[in-house]
Amino acid sequence: MAAAFQTKKYEKFLHIIRSLVPLFSIFMLQSYLLSIDSYAQWLTECNLQVLLWFYFLLMLNERGQVYILILVATIFFIDFNFNSGHHDITSLNLVIALIGLLVVAGSAYVIQKFSKVIIENKILFVIAMVVFATAWGLLILPSQELDLLFFIALICKLIVYMTCIHMVNSVGRIQYEALIERINTDFLTQLSSRTAFEKSFDQSFKAAQNKTIQLAFIILDIDNFKLVNDTYGHLIGDAVLKEVAHAISENITHYKGAELFRIGGEEFGIILANTDYNEAQKMSLNILNAVNKLSVNTEKGTFGVTISIGVAEWLDKDKTKEIFYNRAESYLYFAKNNGKNAVTVDGVIVNR
Repeated sequence: MAAAFQTKKYEKFLHIIRSLVPLFSIFMLQSYLLSIDSYAQWLTECNLQVLLWFYFLLMLNERGQVYILILVATIFFIDFNFNSGHHDITSLNLVIALIGLLVVAGSAYVIQKFSKVIIENKILFVIAMVVFATAWGLLILPSQELDLLFFIALICKLIVYMTCIHMVNSVGRIQYEALIERINTDFLTQLSSRTAFEKSFDQSFKAAQNKTIQLAFIILDIDNFKLVNDTYGHLIGDAVLKEVAHAISENITHYKGAELFRIGGEEFGIILANTDYNEAQKMSLNILNAVNKLSVNTEKGTFGVTISIGVAEWLDKDKTKEIFYNRAESYLYFAKNNGKNAVTVDGVIVNR
């Protein structure tokens, strides 16, 4: 449990490293564009830069790229217009260029901030592409050599490119969501998995620390489960897991904010938002009684099932989620070490 939580400490570092890749790509491409002498070739190659910026902003959602983009757009305008001498520098030209820079900055920020909404909405997607491409066009619009039809063709080419990428990304996203669903779902019991538990437990713990919810956690373990597997076989053991999972699910459906997970071999966890000790204790006793009513028929005979339960309510002394989790787990072990088939709340067995 602790090892799994510790891996999250490196997420920010990996996030920074990932963002450097597209930024470096854009920097190299910008250097290449500024080295081109032919205006027609430069304008043709420019669509690749617009494409890359749009793609990275939309798909990777990196805010740092917005700031780099504004800087690149400014350098681009100064270098192209003043050094290359393609523009007659007039007040009107400067105003148009300023508008171009503002539109580049604004459109980049909107694309970054609402990237998920834009990806999921085809109309917004096309609008974002046109605005972003047009913003770059405003930076070069005053040029005497600019062919407006050529620039319109550039935008159309961009839309074709991005539509293809969008289609590929949509397929990839569907596959990704299906994969995440499989990862977050336990294949045997169809409950939420340990991976889903860690994420939800982390979010709930932070909410409890911020005093936005009253958090309780229940951890359950099937008694003598290894003996069941050894005596009746793993197929019967799997059937027991399914029956216990179903019994638990049936007894938490009317509790708002209750999330059930399979967090280990024969271990289950329930995260309860806005639930105090009394409600958590009541739920635990109902689950215990429901499991006690289970009867498993096999060729070797019929046997019953029992579970042990540990219940903990988050307190200010639980400074970390590991401490909170371990406290609940210690109550579970207390129940197991004192006869099993018991519910332990705050270190006290309550069903005897």
